[in-house]
Amino acid sequence: MRGFNGTLLVCSESTKNFMTGFDKVRVVKGAPDISILDELGTYEKVTAIGGGAVIDTAKILAKNPIISYPTTAAGSTETSWSVYWDGKKKCSVKRHKPRDVIIDSEFLNIPYIVKAETTFDVVSHCLDSLNSKKATKESIDYCNGALKILRNQGRGNADLIRAGREAGKAIEIAGEGNVDLIRAGREAGKAIEIAGTNLLHSLSYPLTGYYSISHGLALGYFLPKISDFMMHDVDGIISQFSNFTVDFDIDLEMVVDEALKYNKIYESNIFIDRKTLLEVLK
Repeated sequence: MRGFNGTLLVCSESTKNFMTGFDKVRVVKGAPDISILDELGTYEKVTAIGGGAVIDTAKILAKNPIISYPTTAAGSTETSWSVYWDGKKKCSVKRHKPRDVIIDSEFLNIPYIVKAETTFDVVSHCLDSLNSKKATKESIDYCNGALKILRNQGRGNADLIRAGREAGKAIEIAGEGNVDLIRAGREAGKAIEIAGTNLLHSLSYPLTGYYSISHGLALGYFLPKISDFMMHDVDGIISQFSNFTVDFDIDLEMVVDEALKYNKIYESNIFIDRKTLLEVLK
């Protein structure tokens, strides 16, 4: 793929190796930290090829709406916010939604572990949005659409998932087969743009901030423990990755205490207090 003069490319290290024609390239190796705000709106033209961290970084750097090529189903293509970290605390800054979102199968050869993580993220976006005090008919429809895509994709990808299990999570699942996953991520992203995230995401942030656990895996840790409590059946989706054990040695009481410091946790329409939450999670 060739770039355009005057355009900044934001991407991963692996993507950088086969891109040409861009004046400048910014390689992203993880979620941005607070220092990136020093470059807020610095670049006129920005193209992003990557997952949530790449697209969030690009939106922060860009003065104008970016062009994005999503490689995971993170949902950041559909939101007017970018995530960054201030030490161990997750923060957000208001930005433009991307001008164009281009789903190109050339960039969608997703390793099995990334497919699992990004699926956990999409499901969590849906569950948080469905249980949000700010939910509307539109956001609920987006969530139901995303979950329907994931359920259908799960059945269609059964052989690939089995192969992934047998290969020990190392295989790449064919690019064309992941277009639906990106579509689901976009639907769920539209939902959180309206209804926001709350319980699941607030729980996940301390795992990332204090234990350096990736966002998708942090959500994957809590999903099986709390999805029934959130009163929506997603077992058929997350069971695709039943061999993919997400378990960590964490201080659960500290994690819950930190999660309860995020105001957005109280935007869930499910009543939550510390005692109940600990009982559910244990």
